[in-house]
Amino acid sequence: MASVIGDVPRVADPDRARLTPSSTVLIRATRQGLVAFDGNGQVEPALAESWTFTKDGLSAIFRLRRLRWANGGEVTGREVAASLNRAIASNSRNTLKPLLSSVETVIGMTDRVVEIRLKVPRPNLLELLAQPELAIRRGGSGTGPWVMVDAIPHGVRLRPVKDDDDPATDEIVMPPIREVLLRGERAGVAIARFMAARGGYVTGGTLGNWPVAQAAGLKSGVVRFDPAEGLFGLAVMRGSPALQDAALRNALSMAINREALVTGFGLAGSGAGRWRAIDRLLPTQMDSAQLPAAPAWSTASLVDRRIEARRLVAKAAAVPVLRVALPAGPGMTVLFARLAADWRAIGVSVVRVAANADADLRLIDEVAPNASANWYLTRTSCDAGLACDTGVDAALKASRAAPDLAGRAVQIATADAAAAAAAAYIPLATPVRWSLVDPALTGFHENSFAVHPLAELRLPRN
Repeated sequence: MASVIGDVPRVADPDRARLTPSSTVLIRATRQGLVAFDGNGQVEPALAESWTFTKDGLSAIFRLRRLRWANGGEVTGREVAASLNRAIASNSRNTLKPLLSSVETVIGMTDRVVEIRLKVPRPNLLELLAQPELAIRRGGSGTGPWVMVDAIPHGVRLRPVKDDDDPATDEIVMPPIREVLLRGERAGVAIARFMAARGGYVTGGTLGNWPVAQAAGLKSGVVRFDPAEGLFGLAVMRGSPALQDAALRNALSMAINREALVTGFGLAGSGAGRWRAIDRLLPTQMDSAQLPAAPAWSTASLVDRRIEARRLVAKAAAVPVLRVALPAGPGMTVLFARLAADWRAIGVSVVRVAANADADLRLIDEVAPNASANWYLTRTSCDAGLACDTGVDAALKASRAAPDLAGRAVQIATADAAAAAAAAYIPLATPVRWSLVDPALTGFHENSFAVHPLAELRLPRN
C-alpha cells in the first residue's frame, strides 16, 4: 500500500504539461526510459541493456533489451527514437526540453540499437534520460515493470508486467512486491492510513505538509528525509514592475534570516537529508569552473545586511505591497510569516497569493534532475519567465554551444556570477523531501534525487 501526497495518480503526457508528484510516481512505475535510477539514485540499465559513448562524446549508442509493450508488440529502436524525438520537438512542452538543446536527433539504427547524436558533449545526459519526462512510450503504453490493472478509490492497482507469451523476449526480473495499491491523497489522510495500517509507504512530503507529519506523533525511524539537491527559493517574476531594480531584489535577499527560518521548522542539523540554508544559486561547484558565486553581502552579519537593505529600500521609489505566490499547506503559512517579518524589518510589506496567481515573487520548490549547473541556470533564466539579465542569458547560451567541457565550465561560471549579482532568484534553502517508510521496506534508500522506485522496495522473505 503506497500513497503519494497530492492528486489522484494519472498517466500524463510530459510533452504537453508538467508532471505532478503522483503522475511522476505512476510513470516511473509503468514506463521505463533507456536508463533508470535505482533505489540509491544511481543510473542503471532499463530498456537499454548497455550503452557506449564515442570518443568525441558526440554520440551515445544504446543496445536495447528484448521487451514487449504492456499492450502487446515488441519494442523497437524506431519506436524508442520516435518517443525521444517527440520530447525535443519544436512543439513539445516537456520540462526537460531546454536541457536537451545539445541533442541533434535520435535514430533507431536497428530494432535493438538506438543512437543519440549530440551537437556538443553532455556528460550528464544519462541522468536526464532516467527521468520520467523521458520515459519511452507508444500510444500511451509503457513496458513496466508494473502495469495498471484497475482503479481503486483515489488511485490504481499495480501488478508486475508478465510476459509468458514470447520466449524470445528477455527475462524480466519480477518486482519482489506482487501488488501495489497506489493512491493520491492529502497529507493528513495518507499519514492516517499509514498509521492505521501500521506500515506501508508514503511519499511526496515537502516543507508545505511537513507540519502535518510533525503533529502526528509518528514512531521514531519511519520518517525518512532525502538529501535532495535543487531549488527552494523565490523567483522574481519578469512582470513585476516593483522589482525591476536589482538593488531592491538584493535588499530582499539580504534581509532574510535563513538560519532562523531553517531551525524554526525543526529540520536543521548535520544528519542525512536535513534542511540546509542557502544564499546562492548553485549548491556545489558541479560542472562550473568556479565555486558557487556568493552574493556580495554573504559574509556580512544579519544586522549589517538589514541596515544596508533598509538603505536600498529607502533609496528606491515607493515600494508597493509585494505579492508572494506560495502553494497551500501549513508549512507555507509558517514560511510566509517568517519572510513577512524579515521584510517588515526593512520597510517592505507583502501579501500572500495563490501559487498560480499573478505575483511579484513565486516559490520554486524542485529537485534537480541531474548534477549539472545547467539546470539551475536554465530554471531561473529569462526563458523561465523570471526578471531578465542579459549577462546571465548570454553566458548560459554560450555554455550550451561550447564545443568542449572546459569552455562550457567557464561560461557556466560566468553565468553563475551574473546571476548572483542580478538576484532574479532569491535562494532560501535546499528542497525538503520526506517519506514515511515501513521499516520492513529495506529497499528504501535516501538519495539526492529523492527517487524511490516502487519495484526496488523490499519486504523480508517468509
